[in-house]
Amino acid sequence: MLGGKQPAFRLIALAVALVALVVFALGFLISVTLPYGDWDAMAYGAWSRMIAGNWPHIRFAAASAVDYHRPFFYALQGTIWRIFGFHQSLGRLLSLAFSTLLAISVGYLSWRAVPRRYAEVSAAIGVALVIILATFERFIASGLTDIPVAAMLALTAALLFARRLGRTRLPLVGIAACLSLLTKPSAVTALAGLILAVLVGPRADLRRRLPAAGAIAGGTAVALVYDLVQAHYVHMGLRAFMTEGTDGFYASLSANLRHDVLLSSSWLGADLRLLLTFAVVYALVRLVPRSTHRIAVAAGLVVGFIWSWLGPHLGGGGGDLVPGTGRSLHQVAVVVLVASLGFAFFAPGDAIANRLQLTRLLVWVTPPFVVWAWFGVYDDRLASPVWPPLLLLMVRALVPAFAGAVARRQVLVAFPAVALLVIAGYATENMNGLGSAGWRSLTNSLGSAPSLRSLALGGDFATELDAIKPQVQPGDTIVSSDGRLEFYYPSQVSLVGASSCSALKRPGRTVFVLLESDESQAVAGARADPKYWQSCKSPKLTEVTERPGAFALFVTGAPCTPAPAVPGLAIEFGRFRTQAAAEKLLAQAKGDGFREAVVEQLGCSSYRVVEHGVPNKAVGESIVAEAKSAHLDATIVGG
Repeated sequence: MLGGKQPAFRLIALAVALVALVVFALGFLISVTLPYGDWDAMAYGAWSRMIAGNWPHIRFAAASAVDYHRPFFYALQGTIWRIFGFHQSLGRLLSLAFSTLLAISVGYLSWRAVPRRYAEVSAAIGVALVIILATFERFIASGLTDIPVAAMLALTAALLFARRLGRTRLPLVGIAACLSLLTKPSAVTALAGLILAVLVGPRADLRRRLPAAGAIAGGTAVALVYDLVQAHYVHMGLRAFMTEGTDGFYASLSANLRHDVLLSSSWLGADLRLLLTFAVVYALVRLVPRSTHRIAVAAGLVVGFIWSWLGPHLGGGGGDLVPGTGRSLHQVAVVVLVASLGFAFFAPGDAIANRLQLTRLLVWVTPPFVVWAWFGVYDDRLASPVWPPLLLLMVRALVPAFAGAVARRQVLVAFPAVALLVIAGYATENMNGLGSAGWRSLTNSLGSAPSLRSLALGGDFATELDAIKPQVQPGDTIVSSDGRLEFYYPSQVSLVGASSCSALKRPGRTVFVLLESDESQAVAGARADPKYWQSCKSPKLTEVTERPGAFALFVTGAPCTPAPAVPGLAIEFGRFRTQAAAEKLLAQAKGDGFREAVVEQLGCSSYRVVEHGVPNKAVGESIVAEAKSAHLDATIVGG
């Protein structure tokens, strides 16, 4: 029998804490080295940039319903940029803070869900499962609201158990619920599920639970008032406002993918597919009258193994029972973890979840899961409101396996523990979507801003930005359906797009960026072909460059022709928007003895004073020191 505290459980908790420390340290490295790379992080982050420049205002002509219905993260990010300046690393660190909050909240909920002697191992399992979540690793510091909304929902539930907060507990629950919905509108169904879960239970205890449910409902209502006000501002109904961005193309995409995605059971990642199926089947069977824990374990194992192989095949995607990662140790770890579920047959009674716990988790998970399956099934990250209850359901399925292993023989717990740690360790490989090749590129690129930028943005968008930069003047309008451009040119981009040549007739000069992706072709049809725009007569468009399959760049009028790049090191004395300002500095530099300095045009309204032909860095540093003595601000550039 199990005694009081188990040294094995303490050791497991320490090992998971070490892995978590490594994960978040790597997340910190990503945050401070890589700019944003995800489309939505830049598209929504443009609103943060507007807020930073016009704080405390949040309403702008360029903002829309999809901005206004998720203010918590992006307004907070904009406020941080207002205070400390625009640094993308600060936005990524804010994302990382929410990822940390999610892990802590799930760990705390797992701690409170079991008797005290299993608390440490239960919390460790919860944190490890968060780390293993494929979407968590991919978007751990992304600048998106998927992890923050899961974190706020988990925090709302965790505060329900924080009895030591006394009278402040319920107000904090209400605030957390309010901020959950203000983080992302998909939280509303998860909050509804949590309210219902709180109300489920003995009638005699209902009066004690009602205030908690009321606090969640009150916080939700306050956030809905905000949504109603903003919906009125953009002339939309509340439902249309909250579901903006899930209609049209994305509704069709969900309808086309729903069957395959739901059958695959890989919404939390392939590593957790079998464990997820086991946990859901186990919980459902436990609710059947006269069913026992062992019957539910047997049913979970049988159905889990069969469905984890059969489901993906029925979905048309195929797939192995064990994820085909190409790494034998990873595959062995998945097999060992799943096989270790058999130890649950020997679990002590107090390690087994009761029916009320399982019922509450299933009630909590159902509303957000149904809504995700209908509106957002095309992307696994959109299922994040479902994560907290699903993770807790898997924790309650795994704790009996760990306890059962110890009950048989303490050394046996090493099998599920080591397997869980190995899977969590391998999960770090896909952080930020890097993969093993991406991590090598990151380490090799440290100290090289252009290389890090290219790694984060990808080749197509980095090339797009490089092509646009020399063509844009301060008064130009950039017309494109590429929402990422607004992040870099927040006051110049028109995202309305162009339906015809005449739509590009605008005051001043227009820079037109045509996207050629498959999605753009599905939406725009023939207008996604550069040939359509090459035939425009009024206004006449000049094609600057094209990257087939990615983008084409046009301008009205003549394109700018920047000076060709000169290889090697150079000394740059300053950059200016006008040639006259650059010529003025050039005269000063020549007067101070820098006879080889010249003015170069970098773009339509970008000029610099530079001196080429620096033989090495040591000579360059001496020139910089000489310029400093002449009160010139010089830097070494090139390489």
